[in-house]
Amino acid sequence: MRDDRLTRLLHRFATTAAAHHQALEEMNEERSNTHAQMIAGLYRSIVGIGESGRQALLELVDDNDPVVAGMAAVYSIRYDSKRCLATLARVALLPGLLGFRASMAIERWESGEWLGPEE
Repeated sequence: MRDDRLTRLLHRFATTAAAHHQALEEMNEERSNTHAQMIAGLYRSIVGIGESGRQALLELVDDNDPVVAGMAAVYSIRYDSKRCLATLARVALLPGLLGFRASMAIERWESGEWLGPEE
């Protein structure tokens, strides 16, 4: 069973990922940047819990919401690149900015240009 703190962090990660995506779609750079910083902080808090945090974040890779799944995949790619790349490949098939961003994440990972987020 997951502890309450981790559950709250994961919920905030998911809702902030959705808010970040919405800000990007609205081309609101200030809000987008604010949400990106929040996501990075939530990630650090989640993985700071240890293996249970990393595994819980990795579970979000299978979320029904492609926005949440894609963001979790980007942040979990160091832990299970095969699983995360498969999720990003599914998201990359979607139209618009979401699909484009997923395809760029795949391209940057495969080229070695990007190694995933820092902890």
